[in-house]
Amino acid sequence: AEKGSLEVKSLAKSFNQMATELEKAEALRRSLLADVSHELRHPAHLLQGNLQAILDGVYPLEMGEIERLSEQAQHLTNLINDLYLLAQAEAQQLPLNCQSAELSTLLQSIVEAFQGSAASHQVHLRFEPPAQAVQAEVDVMRVRQVVENLLDNALRHTPAEGEVVVSLKAEAAEVRITVSDTGEGIPTEQIEHIFDRFYRGDNSRSRDEANGAGLGLAIAQAFIQAHEGRVTVESKEGEGAKFTVILPIHK
Repeated sequence: AEKGSLEVKSLAKSFNQMATELEKAEALRRSLLADVSHELRHPAHLLQGNLQAILDGVYPLEMGEIERLSEQAQHLTNLINDLYLLAQAEAQQLPLNCQSAELSTLLQSIVEAFQGSAASHQVHLRFEPPAQAVQAEVDVMRVRQVVENLLDNALRHTPAEGEVVVSLKAEAAEVRITVSDTGEGIPTEQIEHIFDRFYRGDNSRSRDEANGAGLGLAIAQAFIQAHEGRVTVESKEGEGAKFTVILPIHK
């Protein structure tokens, strides 16, 4: 209990808040370690089990089996690479190759590259460019990765005949890249966790068969934060979702 003079009470309150935050941080650390262990263990066990079965003569050494083993090895490699990138970004050690880039051209090229995927999902995909060119100091490769991740998620969560729209708006000191869809939306209770590493919401955009371990949105957020920007999300279940990447024009 917080007792004593106002100064002592204030100090006690601050101490209690600090203790609570440290407890939360420790719980997150333990949870992260458990999640990383789980995600690495699954493909590693599959590889080990299948290879042992081949050595024991249970599985034939055929191209089909080798292809499946290769896929598991690639999944494991991708997961390790994603974890490394996320660790670098969160430690503010992610190397950025920032240069002046015209964002309308970049987004147009990304949308064009995704038209085939959109067609296969029977989803209408379009880009809404601004009236004038928009220049910003960004790492083009990282920003491309973020937008591609958001687009891939949007297409996977939008039903046939739905629509995905990428838009770009420039303000005085920042630009906004928005990826919106008419898909299934995100339940309210999941929105605050959507950027968490390994989040396992039933409808979570950060974890599905294509996204694997659920690091995509966490990495997207970390990449944009490395640019001193932020990523926001607005959604209503059943009414689609809108992700907005907000970047400073000058770092």
